[in-house]
Amino acid sequence: MVLTNVGLVVMKQETDWKIVRWDFVKGIENNDFTRIVGLIPVAGYLILFNDEIARLASFDVLAGVKGDDVSPFLFSGLTKLRLVFLGSLSVLCSFFIYRLFRPAVLEVSKNELEFSELVRQRYSVHELTEMENYVHSERWIERTSSFWTVRGKKRSKEPVVSGYVPEARALMFSKHSDYIGFLAREWWVGTMHTYRLARVSSAVLGTLGYLLLALPTVDVAQAVLRHLSTG
Repeated sequence: MVLTNVGLVVMKQETDWKIVRWDFVKGIENNDFTRIVGLIPVAGYLILFNDEIARLASFDVLAGVKGDDVSPFLFSGLTKLRLVFLGSLSVLCSFFIYRLFRPAVLEVSKNELEFSELVRQRYSVHELTEMENYVHSERWIERTSSFWTVRGKKRSKEPVVSGYVPEARALMFSKHSDYIGFLAREWWVGTMHTYRLARVSSAVLGTLGYLLLALPTVDVAQAVLRHLSTG
């Protein structure tokens, strides 16, 4: 935080790269394709340890290879099977890490604006008070300038909603609607930064897994295209 000559506060919020935040990791891990890929390691053991299946999975017929023709593939059939197996295993591990450590709020809102609207509609005074106290605590790391900077000055950590009783919820929102909205967005962004090691591990394993899965597909595609271009 730097104080300028005119008394304005310039703040630098601490936010991780988008690609290792939970909201981005969710896009990699929480989809139907990941769930299907997660079944491959189970079948993979049956394939990798069955010599007959491994022998038949050469893909030579698909690429038009006959007799003593030189194989157009970059990887052997067995190598491609191993890449699929290892890639799917990596994706599966990534998915498990995501499911174990993800913030629960991701199940009900996909971004901070959606969560802010959810808070306006459903959150009680008690829940808002807990959120406010947590965001204003010493252990909280400031994430969004929209909440912490007000007209060029740093926001005070004095509680705003803590003094309200449940019956006064409508009055509280009418007086502090913008504050509550920005508070919700600050809290949501903060939760996307929890368990850094788990976030990074999940993102890396997921990306590596999809890369390993893509290599056999690219290999088959280039071989087939080469066969079609020369056929």
